[in-house]
Amino acid sequence: MAVKCIFFSEFDPVAGPVISYQVPQEFPIREAFDAVHDLIITKPQLYDRLISVDAGGYRIVGCPKSIEDNRYARNALIFNFVLVFDEDTDTTYYEPVVQKLGGAFRTYELESHFLSTKSSKSTIPSILTQLLIRLNSTGICIIRIDDTNTLRLKVSPNVKDPPLVCDHHVPVFTQSSCQFKQLVKDLVAQEIIEYVNGFNHVAKISHLSEVSPVIVKECIQDLVIFGFVKLLSIFQYCNVYVPTQKLPQLMTEEELQTRCLQFVSLGDTRPKLADVFRILCSLEAGLSVKDLCFRNDPRSMSIDERKLIQFGIMEGLIHHLQKYPVLNRENSDIPTELQPLIKYLDGSHCFDEICCSLGVSNQTLDELIDKCIDITVCWK
Repeated sequence: MAVKCIFFSEFDPVAGPVISYQVPQEFPIREAFDAVHDLIITKPQLYDRLISVDAGGYRIVGCPKSIEDNRYARNALIFNFVLVFDEDTDTTYYEPVVQKLGGAFRTYELESHFLSTKSSKSTIPSILTQLLIRLNSTGICIIRIDDTNTLRLKVSPNVKDPPLVCDHHVPVFTQSSCQFKQLVKDLVAQEIIEYVNGFNHVAKISHLSEVSPVIVKECIQDLVIFGFVKLLSIFQYCNVYVPTQKLPQLMTEEELQTRCLQFVSLGDTRPKLADVFRILCSLEAGLSVKDLCFRNDPRSMSIDERKLIQFGIMEGLIHHLQKYPVLNRENSDIPTELQPLIKYLDGSHCFDEICCSLGVSNQTLDELIDKCIDITVCWK
């Protein structure tokens, strides 16, 4: 748990700097506060400045705010929403949250006197509790403040190597997409996730949502970082899959079995676990999904073959054998119609990527490659 405590501090005209509310209430922050309160409720020169200070074994991060008006005692309301961490915590990714938190409540006060009205101010402990829980669980907070205001905060996690999102990647939600869609208020993000169904690739989502590919990739990347989405390969009936060493877990882990049967069922009828396991075990090199369906007819067993493959990939139960074209000789006589392919023939670009980039089908790409004897297709 990164955030140990959140407190609301303000300047009391009699007592001076005080902690009015804190969550958890029993957290021992008072002594540290007394030692550095002049850096929490500060002089005017430090208003709106992000301040991080170590005291009592904790790192205290705040952004003091002030509103000048003769309706307040001493003609000013001075306050600070403060996050508390262990002293050795890297708080870089929480600093924008602290700044936005203070700024949001300054706006609420200017618009509706939220902090200076007893009834609305009394809701602060509840807000702090929700903040603490959500910052430490998902890093995303969407909290209804009143009838007209909603607080939205997001912690950008410390990701040294953020996942690369490409045009041919297929995002799929790892949890209920309906619940997630209700939480998202950003209009552009709403347009994007409307087309995230586990089968549309990034380029298609961009086209359908009429949102720039760059923005779509940034949105999907954030969802991957926070664990809401996984990236899969494009599903096609010509694809070939093989079981992995994790497949036997499906017969031993009840929780995995429950999720699998719920996920792959076709309609309201639950399939038999034995049928699901048998079909997955029958996957092998050289056998396409189309051939698999012809042999087993999964739909007659109430199994959605597309969802079955999707679940298998998400859980690591099966592996997609991708095709990678390689040019055997640099000085090969490449036909004119294959010239756009040359930069993809180093063995690091799969068929999905090439098809998306060139706007051709898998079959068309196969036919083009067959025209050159110096191109070898590797499966891996």
